[in-house]
Amino acid sequence: METALHILVVGKSPELKQEFESALQGVSQYRFQTVYAQSFRHAEELARNRRPNVIFVELNGDLADLREFTANVVQVLPQTAIAGLYHPDQFEADQSESAFLLQGVRSHVQDFLRHPLSSTEMRQVFDRLCLDSKHQATLPSLGHIISFTSNKGGVGKSTISTNIACLLASRHPGQVLLVDGSLQLGVCAVMLNLTPQTTIVDAIREKDRLDETLLRELTVTHDCGLSLLAAPNNAAEASEVDDEAIYRVLNLARRTFKYVVVDTFPMLDSVVMAVLDLSKLTYIIMQGTAPNVIGTAKLLPILEGLGCPLERQRLVLNQNYRDFVANLTQGEIEERLVREFDHAFPYQKKLLTAANLGEPYILHANRHFGFGRSAHGLVYEIEQLLPVARNAERDPLTN
Repeated sequence: METALHILVVGKSPELKQEFESALQGVSQYRFQTVYAQSFRHAEELARNRRPNVIFVELNGDLADLREFTANVVQVLPQTAIAGLYHPDQFEADQSESAFLLQGVRSHVQDFLRHPLSSTEMRQVFDRLCLDSKHQATLPSLGHIISFTSNKGGVGKSTISTNIACLLASRHPGQVLLVDGSLQLGVCAVMLNLTPQTTIVDAIREKDRLDETLLRELTVTHDCGLSLLAAPNNAAEASEVDDEAIYRVLNLARRTFKYVVVDTFPMLDSVVMAVLDLSKLTYIIMQGTAPNVIGTAKLLPILEGLGCPLERQRLVLNQNYRDFVANLTQGEIEERLVREFDHAFPYQKKLLTAANLGEPYILHANRHFGFGRSAHGLVYEIEQLLPVARNAERDPLTN
């Protein structure tokens, strides 16, 4: 999968965003997730929340504010690279370009780009800043975020995401976090028969002292080895969770756990879009009913347009209902979507009983057929595409 880079661009010039985006279009080796800030104060907040790989800062004649900003970034995010953007004609007669750049270097700026921005020069900057030994040693240490989404409720998205998280945790005990991001309708705790005393809202309220240790303390653990960060208790609390809060929590989560599974709310709001931005894989869950097929056909190109490319999408058919006359076949649905399913889960009546009892079905399912076979196939895909270091490696086909 192509390298994903999170970029923060800081500057007040009205033409900066358009110029920067145009230059990025010529850099094909990476997938970019870019955010912009006009002030250092806003940029520092975004940097803390989103933990970018590279920060580009528009430089002017006064570097005092820059020094304060970069000093804070280096202290909080030592592995984030900083590059400067400047106009070669901005210098006064008594100010040399080399002296100005030297001041930038002393302000922790590691590389420089001249306006107008060139795709070739920008590519070279990314290669220098993101492929050196310093960054190669840190980027792979982050865990992987896997999201489950849909365009409507009732399709079994929470059931599948919870069971997949449990199966993944049974293979990586203590290293898998399930985040119930269905903020107003979260049911993951019920499906796990857990009664959390804290939720994702507590993590957000503790943002100033939130670290890996506190994040683990705010989760509740299931017997299978899964940690759960529960959904808010009510809609009022859910309103405290915005996209910046999600960025902060998930970025910290992937530094704490090897796998972070996110069950999302069935609506494309700013919070869900933030989750999709951070996800290495997004599983789109759908039923085979005509309304859902039509809705999914509309959803897929929207996801791609929002920056979730096909290579990160996985289409999942969940047949969570008994067969009936005029039921659409898998082939008919694929023909309508002009796309094949990556995974298909057959009907399993015991899933409802398991959900009511709070006993994840997958922990007792036969792995060789039915729902169990489909779940093991999906987890095998995750482990193959998003590998992590393990203490005791097991063959996913034989365990």
